[in-house]
Amino acid sequence: SVIARQVEYWKQALAGLPEQLDLPADRARPVVASHAGASFGFTLEEGLTGRVEALAKAQGATAFMVVHAALSVVLARLSGTADIAVGTPVAGRGEAALDDLVGMFVGTLVLRAQVESGESFTDLLARVRATDLAAFEHADVPFERLVEVLDPVRSQGRHPLFQVALAFQNLGQSWQGAQQGSVELAGLTVAAVDFDAQVAKFDLQVTVVPGADRWAVDLTYATDLFDEATIVSLGERLVRVLEAVTVDPARPVGDVEVLDESEWAALTGVAGPVVPRVETLTEIFGRNVAGRLGERAVTCADTTLTYRELDERSSALARELAGRGVGPESVVALSFPRSWEMVLCVWAVAKTGAAFVPVDPTYPSDRIEHMVADSAAVMGIAAGAVIADLPSAVAWSTLGELERAAADAGRSVAAVTDADRTRPLRVDHAAYVIYTSGSTGKPKGVVVTHGGLSGLVDESVRLYGVRPVDRVMSICSPSFDPSVLEWALAAAAGAELVVVPPEILGGEELQGYLEQHRVSVALITPVVLGSMDPAGLADLRLLAVGGDAPSTELVGSWAPGRTFFNAYGPTETTIVSTRGELFAGEPLTIGGPVAGVGALVLDDRLRPVPVGVAGELYLSGGALARGYHGRAGLTSDRFVANPFGGGGERMYRTGDVVRWTEQLAIEFVGRSDFQVKVRGFRIELGEIDSALTDHPGVSFATTVGHRMASGQTALVSYVLADAGVDAAAITRHVESLLPGYMVPSSVMVLDEMPLTAVGKLDRKALPVPVFEAAVFRAPVSEAEVLVAGVFAEVLGADEVGLDDDFFALGGNSLVATQVVARLGAVLDARVPVRMLFEASTVEALAGSVQALAGGGGRKALVAGPRPDRIPLSLAQQRMWFLNRLEPESAAYNIPFA
Repeated sequence: SVIARQVEYWKQALAGLPEQLDLPADRARPVVASHAGASFGFTLEEGLTGRVEALAKAQGATAFMVVHAALSVVLARLSGTADIAVGTPVAGRGEAALDDLVGMFVGTLVLRAQVESGESFTDLLARVRATDLAAFEHADVPFERLVEVLDPVRSQGRHPLFQVALAFQNLGQSWQGAQQGSVELAGLTVAAVDFDAQVAKFDLQVTVVPGADRWAVDLTYATDLFDEATIVSLGERLVRVLEAVTVDPARPVGDVEVLDESEWAALTGVAGPVVPRVETLTEIFGRNVAGRLGERAVTCADTTLTYRELDERSSALARELAGRGVGPESVVALSFPRSWEMVLCVWAVAKTGAAFVPVDPTYPSDRIEHMVADSAAVMGIAAGAVIADLPSAVAWSTLGELERAAADAGRSVAAVTDADRTRPLRVDHAAYVIYTSGSTGKPKGVVVTHGGLSGLVDESVRLYGVRPVDRVMSICSPSFDPSVLEWALAAAAGAELVVVPPEILGGEELQGYLEQHRVSVALITPVVLGSMDPAGLADLRLLAVGGDAPSTELVGSWAPGRTFFNAYGPTETTIVSTRGELFAGEPLTIGGPVAGVGALVLDDRLRPVPVGVAGELYLSGGALARGYHGRAGLTSDRFVANPFGGGGERMYRTGDVVRWTEQLAIEFVGRSDFQVKVRGFRIELGEIDSALTDHPGVSFATTVGHRMASGQTALVSYVLADAGVDAAAITRHVESLLPGYMVPSSVMVLDEMPLTAVGKLDRKALPVPVFEAAVFRAPVSEAEVLVAGVFAEVLGADEVGLDDDFFALGGNSLVATQVVARLGAVLDARVPVRMLFEASTVEALAGSVQALAGGGGRKALVAGPRPDRIPLSLAQQRMWFLNRLEPESAAYNIPFA
C-alpha cells in the first residue's frame, strides 16, 4: 500500500535520529512539560528577504528551504550536534478531491538535516532541498502513525522526534485579510481577534509570515526552558546567519559567524591576571629561607628538616651534581617514594638549573627504562631500597652516597649562583619533565619550564591565603605534577610541608596522620578526600581538589566551614589552569583561568562557541609546557597556533569538553573520548555519573561502556556508597532522573576505588561487571493480577510479571488508552492515562490504581442518531488521547485556520 511504502521511507530517513535536541537553556528540562509558552517577534527587512528569494531561485529551491537550512545551521552551532530534526506542518490535501472539502487535514513532517561544518551553504541547501522534497512526497503517513512505528523513547518532558518546528504561513491575501478584518464570507461576519495563547507545543516554534517586502517572524518558546533574552539572542543569530549565507553562499557553514562583536570579544579574551614577575624554581624555593632558617621546612613521619638544613644540604648537593656536569637543560632522574629525601633532591636539582624527572619506583621496569632513556637523563638519584631494581641505562646513586661525596669534596653550603652552574639559568630553561600516559602505550614526557610555574605559585599563595604558620600536605605521588605545586606552595609561603608516608593512601590512616600533624592546607583528589570523615580535621581550613571532578555530595560535606576550591589543569599547561571556589548547594564549575593563562572554548573549526554551548577547551599563555620531549610530531598536534593571539602564540588542545556559564566560569562536561553510543544514542558518561552522585548516599561514581559478547554496549557504573545503600536503590534513583537508555545495566558498589600511582582513578583496574539475571516475579495481589492480565491481553504477551514495563513490552500511547479503559471498567474507577506513563510497570501501576477502586467511572454514554460507523481519524485519536493525558492543556488549540 501507499502508506506501507511511505512508512518504510520514514523508517530509513529517521533511523538513528537523536532522541532530543539540546539547546542552551536557562533551566533544566522538567520531567513533565507544562506547555507554558511565550512569544517574541521581529521582522526580516526587505533587502534580506530579497536575497533569500534570489538565493532560493538560483538554487532551484524555495524560500522555506533556505530558511530551513539556515535554521539548521543555527541549531547545529547551538547544540553542538550535526544531526538536526525540525518539524513542519503540511496541508494534507494531496488529492484534488479534497480541495473543496471543509475540514482539518493538516499533518506534521519531520525534516532531517545533516550539517557538516566544512561544506558550503549551497551544498547544504541542495541536500536540504532533496530531503524536504522527499518528505513532502511521503506526507500521507499521519504523524501519530509515525511515532507508533518508530517508537522513540517516551518522555512527558518533550515532543517526540523533534523539539523545534518551522512553519511558513503562505496564506497570502487570506492571512492579510483576516488580520485586517476584510475577509468576506456569505452570510457571515469575520473579524480578527488578537489571541495570546501563552502555549508552547514545542521547545521552539519558528513561524515566518512572508509579506510583500518584509517578513514577520514569530518565535514561540517553552518558558519551562527559556527566558526571553535567550530567544531574542537565538533570533539574532538566525538573522546573522541568513545575512551571511545570502551574501556568500559558498562559504563553509562552520565559518559563518553566529556571535555578535561583543560576544566575540568577551569569549576570545578570557584570561587570568597578568603574571607580575617570572622566577625560576630556585628563586621560589629560596624566597623565605633567610627569615625562616630555624623553622620547620619539611616533615615526614618522625623526620623533620628546618629551612636551614634543607637549604644548606641542597646547596652542597647541587654543587656536587654540578661538578658531575649537571646543569641547565640537562635532566636528572629521581626515583623515590613520597619522602623528605625526594624534596631535598628536587631542591638540589633545581639549584643546578637542571630539570628533574620523577620516576616512581613501583612502576614496571620497562616503563622506568623507557622514561629514563626517553628523557636522556644524565644521571639518577634513588632510594637505597630500590636502586638495585632500577635499569642500568643511567648511573644511579643514593642520596647518602652523593652527600658523602659532597662532604669529602668540601662543597660549600652557601647559596648557589650562576657562577656555580655549568651555564647561566634562565626562566625558559626546563624545570621538570613529567611522564603521562600515551595513546601508543608508551608514556610521553611533558617538558615544563621555570617561567610557567611562578605565576601559578604566587597566585596560589595569595588566593589560598597560605602563611608561614600553615602546614601544607604533600600526598601526591612525585610522578604526579601537583606534587610540584605542593612543594613550591609551602616554600613560597615559608610554611611547613607535611609529607604523607607512602604506605598511607587514605581513609582513617590518612585522617589520623593529618590530625596528628595539624595539616591546614591540602591539595587532594576527590577519591582520597571522600575516603575520610569530614567531621574531623578541625585544623584543615583549605581544600583544593583536582584530578577528577568532585561530586555535589562531596562539596556539600566538606565545604561548610572551610575554603573549598576546584582546580583543573593538564600537565601540559603547568599543573593548574583554571580554578574556582565551590560552595555547598551551588553549581559545580572549574572556575576561570589562573594567572598567565587564557581559555578558549572552540568548535571543530576553531571558532568560539556561544555561552552554554559545549566545545573543546583550549589553553594559552606563558604557562604552556615546551612540549613533549623528543616528540615533535605529537607536540605540533597538541600545541597548535593560536588564531586569536599574537604572532607565534600557541594554545594547547586539551581534549576536554566544557561550556561557558553566563558568569564566564567554565563548566566541565566530560572528555571527548568519554562518550559511548548505546541503542544509537550518543551518551556523555559524565551525565550518568552526575545522576549517580545526586543520590544522597553516593560519594563517588564512574561509568564505563562495557562491550558485551553480543557486540552491544552496556553501561556499567561503579560507586562508593554509604553502608546500607544498595545497587537497586541507586538504580531506581537514576531511573527517576535519566531516560531509560542512560540507566546503567549494572551498578557495582565498591569498598574503594582503584587508584593509579598518582592518586587518580584507575579505570583499567575496575572489576569485571556482574550482570544479575532478571528474576521473574509473579503478580500476587488482586490489583497486580488484574494489571498483568490487561497488559497480556492488550499486548499479546504470554506471561507478564511484576517488573515488566508496559512500553518495554511494546505498548504505545494509543494502546495505553485501551489499558486504562479496561482497568477503569473492572475497578469502577476513572483511571487517567497519565498514571500509566508515570507508573508503567505492573507493580507500580497496580499500587496506583488500587487506590482508585470503587471511585466511580465515567457516566454511561447515551447513543444518539448516527450512521452505522464513523471511525476516528488518527489525528482525532491523538487529540482524544492528549486530552485524556492533560485535560486542562490548551497546547493544541488552533486559533486560526
